[in-house]
Amino acid sequence: MPRPILPRRRRRAPSSPRLHIGAFDVVHDGWLNTDVTPHMAIARVPGLARMLRRAGRLSGERWAAHRAGTFRALHYLDLTQPLPYPDGAFEAVFGSHVLEHLTPGEAESLLRELRRVLRPGGIVRISVPDLDRVIAAYDPSAPDDFLYGMWQGRERTTSRHRHWWLYNERSLGDRLTAAGFTDVRRESFRSGRCPDVERIDSRPESLFMEGVRP
Repeated sequence: MPRPILPRRRRRAPSSPRLHIGAFDVVHDGWLNTDVTPHMAIARVPGLARMLRRAGRLSGERWAAHRAGTFRALHYLDLTQPLPYPDGAFEAVFGSHVLEHLTPGEAESLLRELRRVLRPGGIVRISVPDLDRVIAAYDPSAPDDFLYGMWQGRERTTSRHRHWWLYNERSLGDRLTAAGFTDVRRESFRSGRCPDVERIDSRPESLFMEGVRP
């Protein structure tokens, strides 16, 4: 069943000119770090993360992130809905391994929204699993393992952890162009036109694409 479109929220000026979407447990200084993870709600209830850890419901990795204040630093942002920011609010947008967790239609709508909230000359940088690299690693002797890794699951689910689509340079470039970005090009790990690129990239095996808001 299609996700309902909620009434448009009042657009608010962001607290930073750089937007980081799908941050989860990786936050960057100088960026508005956003996500929808339930860990944000856990972090806002005093003592809840500690209680879940003691009950064995929180991994050591997640507990460490809670102790570091990572999830308290996040701002809630549902990428399947219109973004609650004014036109031209940001100089840069960065998203790492988030687009594949949206359906193709949701991803296309999001890219159009990212263009809207970028100021002229602003940069969008998107990294995703590289479909060409994924396919090249296919092992005919283990097809189930390959499919599970590609889709991050095998059951019918609404989980945001599931992969719904994958991209290569051609397909992601086409979508960025269709969304209205210009000078779309593939970039390398920790190299490109996006601000802070040398410190925000964290997954060198990814496909990195950038575009400019004309």
